[in-house]
Amino acid sequence: MFGRLFNSRLKAAENALQEGRLDEAYRLAIQPDLREHRRGAAVLATLTEKFIERARGFYREDRFRDAMLDLDRAEAGGGMKNEIAELRGYVQTVAAEHERHEDSRRQRLDAAVKRIEGGSLAAGRDMLERVATEDRAAHEVRRKADERAADAKRMVEHAERLLAAGQIPAAAERVRKAKAVDAHNEHVARLELQLCQKVMENARAAIVEGKLGRAADELACVGDLGRTLPSRRELADLLTVAQEAAAFVSGFRYAEARRQVMSLARQLPDAGWLKMASEQLRQLDEFQTALLAGPLGDRVVLSPSPKEAGHDGQSPPYKVPSLDDTVALPGRIDIASGVPERLLLLVDGGGSYLILRGGQASVGRAASEHPADVPIFSDVAERHANVARVDDDYFLFGVKEVEVGGNKTQHQLLRDGDRIVLGKKAKFTFRLPSRKSPSAVLELSDTTKMPNDVRRVVLFNQHATVGNGPTAHILCRHAGAPLVVFERAGQLWIRRQSDGHVDTEAKPLRLSEPVEIGGVSLVLEPWKTSAPGTKMT
Repeated sequence: MFGRLFNSRLKAAENALQEGRLDEAYRLAIQPDLREHRRGAAVLATLTEKFIERARGFYREDRFRDAMLDLDRAEAGGGMKNEIAELRGYVQTVAAEHERHEDSRRQRLDAAVKRIEGGSLAAGRDMLERVATEDRAAHEVRRKADERAADAKRMVEHAERLLAAGQIPAAAERVRKAKAVDAHNEHVARLELQLCQKVMENARAAIVEGKLGRAADELACVGDLGRTLPSRRELADLLTVAQEAAAFVSGFRYAEARRQVMSLARQLPDAGWLKMASEQLRQLDEFQTALLAGPLGDRVVLSPSPKEAGHDGQSPPYKVPSLDDTVALPGRIDIASGVPERLLLLVDGGGSYLILRGGQASVGRAASEHPADVPIFSDVAERHANVARVDDDYFLFGVKEVEVGGNKTQHQLLRDGDRIVLGKKAKFTFRLPSRKSPSAVLELSDTTKMPNDVRRVVLFNQHATVGNGPTAHILCRHAGAPLVVFERAGQLWIRRQSDGHVDTEAKPLRLSEPVEIGGVSLVLEPWKTSAPGTKMT
């Protein structure tokens, strides 16, 4: 019975081989009992030649996997080993080169797709030129590129009609969309420039007429279009100066506001309203100076915060005495005007301090044509972050992402002790040393360096303390009793800290004039940057 079954299987293998059904013949003949038989071995030997022949055909058709499979089967016959090894080498070499070529094709195609989808049609099409024209995938990408080019053309034509009709915001939106589709299209670039020039003309005319809100709206309607144009940056700077002048007026700082207005007038000689505003601010500054020089000067409170204002939003008639409110200034003393916003305070036995009198301070790279308010010798952005005072609170606004207290953020309400990291060599700690003073301190880490060997930056607001304890903004180991630096009528003064009675020992801090008081020697200088490790002379 078993003999008949064996003969039947052997006959089936021979028939399959004769009829060209090689895979079926191999499946039958490779079985152990058949391959040991003389007739079974003869089938495998014939199959060896057939499989080698078929492998060569697969090799010519670039069907390398099928060719390698047939060569593995051919080895089962035990013969023609040299021919099999030689053909296997050819197949492996060509298959590896074919795979490398295919990987390169896929990479070029993927890169072309990314360029096209990123709005660089010309670059994407250039990459497609390196892919075979008969490639189906490349053909599909070319078709999509053509569709995007047609879309960009329609958007440009629509934007041109809108611009001609004076519908600038709608035209700007179409240009933005066209740039997203084909950013380097010469027609898109030309229309963007034409649109921005029109907006710049309108914005400048609005500033000249004194319509600052309308000028800001004109610039806002084009979004980020033309952001590299010098004329746009110039107008944005003009609006910033105007905004700063308005803020100074709101804080009753008329001299500072007038300086900003005069700066605008030099750049906009045809804006008549600026000349009028400059004269009005001059008169207000004179009236304010005269008032502060009188008997009420030591009781006048400037720039009330909303927390200090009454329920009707107006200033209260008086303020609860603070560090500097109970001091009487010497009579008939010349008050210096135009004290800089940034000052360098050199304290004997205390080091160098950068005093910032504005409401906000930018922090950034020192090696810059226009360094930040707090310049740091570090690889950070030119304007990496801003510390802004809002009422009695301080906020950090990061132009770049910053780390506050170990957390990544771009804006943060600052609390005493917050550690701020802008970069590897740009680290400092925010301090509020005294509850009696709204001034804050930026304390630099050991690895963070500033010009003039500054180790502390004082964000000055009304008054700050000098002493050798933890509540001092300005440290000095020689200080006996605490001292108070305060601002009155645009002038900085210093005195011993009193317990509430009138103290007549206040001394003015004039630029470059040394002062000695309470065992402390100090001098106030204009802020100028110098190389790290040096001090001002």
